[in-house]
Amino acid sequence: MYSAMLSRSALGYMPKILHSPIDVNRVMKYSSNKDLIASILARFEYAKDWDFILIVFKDLINKCGINNIKLYLIGSINNNTDIRHVKYLLNLAEKLGIKEKIRIFINLSIDDIYKILNKSMAFIHVKPHEHLGMVVIKAMAAGAVPIVHRSGGPWFDIVDMGRYGYGYSSREEAVEALCRVLTSDREFARMSRLVVKRAREFSFEKFRDRVKDIISGAL
Repeated sequence: MYSAMLSRSALGYMPKILHSPIDVNRVMKYSSNKDLIASILARFEYAKDWDFILIVFKDLINKCGINNIKLYLIGSINNNTDIRHVKYLLNLAEKLGIKEKIRIFINLSIDDIYKILNKSMAFIHVKPHEHLGMVVIKAMAAGAVPIVHRSGGPWFDIVDMGRYGYGYSSREEAVEALCRVLTSDREFARMSRLVVKRAREFSFEKFRDRVKDIISGAL
């Protein structure tokens, strides 16, 4: 939807929407009991705004009184610049007084990533104006409630502007969303069921059916 809106704005034409499929069954294969974990998955690059996550996490602990929570940073390293950034993040976590609550996972296999997502209660996505954000769908398939920036595909296409997750435009809103998910068993259970159901809409089966409909002219 987001990319289609950009196309309509630039070209005056609204194209058909066909999202890339996700192997949701492979994600769900590692379904497990949840722990008090918020996770993020991205490349360890400066442009990914990892600082924002650490500051939000610090505010979450202070404002919501969640002392036994963990933040899992999952990502890939491709060069020395990425390595330096991880060291920077560790130093920042120490300055913020949250280093003991942070775990960093580097260059994991896809299945190990899915195992962590299946243990996570919340998943944070920070990049604004992303075209889709397939990693958000994978986290949802694992039952982690997504908290995304109110822009781009994650907000418009995936969480449907708040129906299947939470959005934020500021640090305070991100903290509030995390607090709602992580302090209310009832709210988490409700949203977790919803997001798993939503993730199935991006499965290979749904993709196949939509391709058939487009070819046949049904859409």
